Amino acid sequence: MKPDRLLRAILIWTAVTFIIVWLPLVRGLMDGDSYQWGNEFFGKQFGGRGVHGDYWLLLTEAAFGLLLLYLGWRGARPPFHWLLLFWQILMAAQSCYNSFTSPEDYRFKGDTLGVDVSLAWVGPVLFGGFALLSIFWVVRDLRARHEKVMPKWNQTNLVFLSLVLGLIPQQFVLLHFGEQHGTRDQIGVILTMIQWISINLALFPWSKSERAAEVVERAE
Repeated sequence: MKPDRLLRAILIWTAVTFIIVWLPLVRGLMDGDSYQWGNEFFGKQFGGRGVHGDYWLLLTEAAFGLLLLYLGWRGARPPFHWLLLFWQILMAAQSCYNSFTSPEDYRFKGDTLGVDVSLAWVGPVLFGGFALLSIFWVVRDLRARHEKVMPKWNQTNLVFLSLVLGLIPQQFVLLHFGEQHGTRDQIGVILTMIQWISINLALFPWSKSERAAEVVERAE
């Protein structure tokens, strides 16, 4: 069964929030020590060079994100509801903390692509809004007690999965051998973002819904 519109919007937003994990995860692995990354969690700084420092934190966050999105796109079966609430509420709390404690420093930055956007007011609105939507969806879904069915994998899922794997050699060449913040580095970052989108498209239930199949069987 495909996610309803609200859950689909929540999952897309969740995927967007994990791009800040996927980019440094891939770049740290492929760029090596020439790539320095950093993040802040409730006032505490985390970071490193390449796969050193707090790289374990990126691995943990990426594993959690992949599990969360896998469960969400593939039938929203337990423990998806609680993992979703944990992430959305945590991100909303982090966003409000950043906005209130250091609004001038609360920004989304990407040196390679020249991105620098203030999140001082838009961050709490977006993260807080999607946290509330997630709570609403979880309460509604648990009350409905729908039978959870895992969608079948089909050829479209395999095509996108192949694309995810096929991008790895190009990413390595562009990121590892490209000049820091240069053209090849920028292309490598764009490919990494495309790869993350492709991961989510590979998880999406492209097969026909089981409900439609049941209708056909009854008609016969």
